[in-house]
Amino acid sequence: MWIILIGLSGQNAKIMDNKIRLAIITSIPFPNGLAATNRVISYSKGLVELGHNVNVLTTHFASNSQKNNEFLGIKYTNFRSLSKFKIFNFINLVFSIFKISGYLLINKKKFNAVIIVSNNAPLIVFTVIACRIKNIKIIQEKSEFPFVLNNKSFFGKIWSSIYINTIYKLFDGMIIMTYPLEEYFKNITRKDCKKIIVPMTVEPERFQNIQTDNSFGKYIAYCGFMGGNKDGVMNLIHSFSLIEKKYSDLYLLLIGTAEEPELNELKKFAKELKTERVIFYGKVDRNQMPSLLVNAHILALARPSSLQSTGGFPTKLGEYLSTGKPVIVTKVGDIPKYLTDNENAFVVEPDNNEVFAKKIEYIIENYSDALKVAKRGSDLTQNVFNYKIQSKRIEDFIINQILNLKK
Repeated sequence: MWIILIGLSGQNAKIMDNKIRLAIITSIPFPNGLAATNRVISYSKGLVELGHNVNVLTTHFASNSQKNNEFLGIKYTNFRSLSKFKIFNFINLVFSIFKISGYLLINKKKFNAVIIVSNNAPLIVFTVIACRIKNIKIIQEKSEFPFVLNNKSFFGKIWSSIYINTIYKLFDGMIIMTYPLEEYFKNITRKDCKKIIVPMTVEPERFQNIQTDNSFGKYIAYCGFMGGNKDGVMNLIHSFSLIEKKYSDLYLLLIGTAEEPELNELKKFAKELKTERVIFYGKVDRNQMPSLLVNAHILALARPSSLQSTGGFPTKLGEYLSTGKPVIVTKVGDIPKYLTDNENAFVVEPDNNEVFAKKIEYIIENYSDALKVAKRGSDLTQNVFNYKIQSKRIEDFIINQILNLKK
């Protein structure tokens, strides 16, 4: 009997050794946020379903009721409170960084791996110090080129060089979203830094069995953060204005928001083009989004060519494809590696609003065929971008290459 118990005990210990005890340390809001939040949710949910422990620790603002909670099996803690005064918000940010590093130190055996989803240098450095003391492996997730590359001033370029040549040497592994990013980071990380490409991830079941809602009639939908024209919202408005008069029952629904000056600029631009059916819907929470997208006639993303679009892979694209509705998107970054025009989506060259408008026309005039294309696009969310498939790849990466455990 004792031999059997000892044997079982050893087996259980081995199972525990193969369990990922993961902290995701970030500056983004959780569990309600934009694309970055949804990406973290999707692969964290997948890891939880595979039997691992995931804790999200964020320096983002939270109310007292949101500070410690659980969402879809993912435990999360918000370490920063919101104040009416900017100076206190900054002080709270500094304290939240110390709190997170202290949390890692105090909880001695709680974590064996950390994923950092942040560009914040102090947060990264203090997290790395705590992880080195506790022998916790450190991974960074990158979904775009380093933000410091946008620094154009003399001192900005100096800081950019210091940041790139020090910060990225700190990680044991990297989860990278696209091939251009992999090519970029291979020469600035340590030689022993392990890497895996994980494209955008989506939970396709969120977009199934959605009730029909005709509140907005027939509309083209966009969702996301509209600031900086990173998603080409201004391009999309212009494209819509070129066909608006031809389709009197068609609307453009812009779901999301931006900083007030940028949002006002977009509204002013739409007014100057004399577009009468552009709806600025505003920000919605995660649970509202599926209905707004599934009930759209067409989903659109007019990303212009840029450093950001070259390195990134929009999470919203997976959500678009999941709806089974026609998706029109520009040919930037890794998008052409997965999507082919008239095969599983409608893909056009970037920075040409007239071409984008003509493709919208084509979809409307050939809608039954467009739905067949959309169905093949939806299949990709089941067998390529599905969070379950990509989470399994992340699990194998962390266990076999980062933690060096035998699964």
